[in-house]
Amino acid sequence: MRKTLNGLFLLFLLIPQAFSGVIPDLETLKLKDLPPAPAPAATAPRLLLQAGPVAGYDWSGLPAYIFTEEERMSPSLVTAIDRTKSTLDVALYNLQFDDTIQAMLRARARGVKVRMIFDYDHVYPKAGKQIQDVINSGIETRVMKGRGGSGSMHCKYAIFDATLLETGSANWSNLAEAASYENMIFTVDPHIVSGYGANYDWMWAQAKPAGQPDAPAAKPSAPPADPKPSVQFNGVTLPNYIFSPRAGTTAAMVKAIDAARREVDVAMFAFTSRPLMDALNRAAARGLKVKVLLYPKSNFPFREEAKKNRISVRYKAGRTENGIMHNKFAVLDDALLINGSFNWSATAEDINTENTIFTVVPEYVKPFKAEFEKLYAN
Repeated sequence: MRKTLNGLFLLFLLIPQAFSGVIPDLETLKLKDLPPAPAPAATAPRLLLQAGPVAGYDWSGLPAYIFTEEERMSPSLVTAIDRTKSTLDVALYNLQFDDTIQAMLRARARGVKVRMIFDYDHVYPKAGKQIQDVINSGIETRVMKGRGGSGSMHCKYAIFDATLLETGSANWSNLAEAASYENMIFTVDPHIVSGYGANYDWMWAQAKPAGQPDAPAAKPSAPPADPKPSVQFNGVTLPNYIFSPRAGTTAAMVKAIDAARREVDVAMFAFTSRPLMDALNRAAARGLKVKVLLYPKSNFPFREEAKKNRISVRYKAGRTENGIMHNKFAVLDDALLINGSFNWSATAEDINTENTIFTVVPEYVKPFKAEFEKLYAN
């Protein structure tokens, strides 16, 4: 995977949850009381690639990554949707962007097959306005919880023409756009995109049509796994992607932390996982520099042992008084990025549907390392 992506970037990047959300209201806040604070423009261009395949999807000008305090998400999402020609698959925990809905309707009108999956608790007993607008529009929409009718469909990703993937921590929501610290990445790695496509179909089979909570659906099963793990990090092989529930996400993260040699940086909205804390303790015992950045109101039951083991823990609120630090990423040895929807919790591992990417591609790792240091310093 590294050779493929590095080659693409060298050719084209020449133009400079025990909780899924420890406090659920924080992920769904609609900012009714305060007007959205405009996000500043990007400080520098971050182009994914100069041009997409001549006969395929055009990803030119789309950013490789977005940090919400620097750049708005919805314009890039609308651009990506408006360029679809055949298929658009979207899985969202929450949706509040009217402009993306209009873009989906335009896509459907020009013949694109549009599918949406929402989290059950965001549809029943009452959906938010934008989610209800999607359901009312006739876009093919399904709803699901996590494993076996419990937990959440906590993913936030979209696949455009089976060619481009958007994922990260950010819901397509006002809270993420205007008030919180979030991230979003775009990738065209075909192996990763294909894996997410398989995961989407897996969720689709278990989801039920919106408005038909008693409709039949496929029984819970193990999510698809990466058939060719190829991320090389300090002598261990890691998956390019991994999904929840109960498919080994925590174990893969522990494996990565145990292979780290110098430094582990973690920016996490919710951190209650005993196995992952044990891995950080082992890293600190080996002499690694371990830093953890958390949201102040999230549950973190390991404060005393972190202090005892000289793990540096800091807390970061949101960009406004209603915002949150909602990232879920880690950077190891300035060489590996772990990122996605997965909070470090037993719920994310065992019950929720979640998604995670592992990458050693510098064009992703280095900006996320810089983002961590910026948030941690402040």
